[in-house]
Amino acid sequence: MSTKRNIALALAIVFAVGLHAIAHEMTVLGTVSGIEAARIQVKTGKEKTGVAPTWYPIDEKTKTRDSKVIKLEDAKIKVNERVVVLVDHPDKGPIKTKEIRLGTQ
Repeated sequence: MSTKRNIALALAIVFAVGLHAIAHEMTVLGTVSGIEAARIQVKTGKEKTGVAPTWYPIDEKTKTRDSKVIKLEDAKIKVNERVVVLVDHPDKGPIKTKEIRLGTQ
């Protein structure tokens, strides 16, 4: 291959990896400190004094309890329950909660 072609290929790979890095998933570990129909509040223990725990949006596609998509009321999420929340930060638009992992009941 020519040098120019190698450089172009390398730049294309760097660009593709860079775009993937912009949109990423985040795992939040903590306890439920609040639950509402459209959001869940998770206390991680890393909050600064006087700062409330973060709220994460919930919609009908959010998986809850045992990686199944079930209605929030059927998941029976309780305050102070241990939780792992998988959040997606797309490059455009609001964050989305993909999954709420809880212990089995």
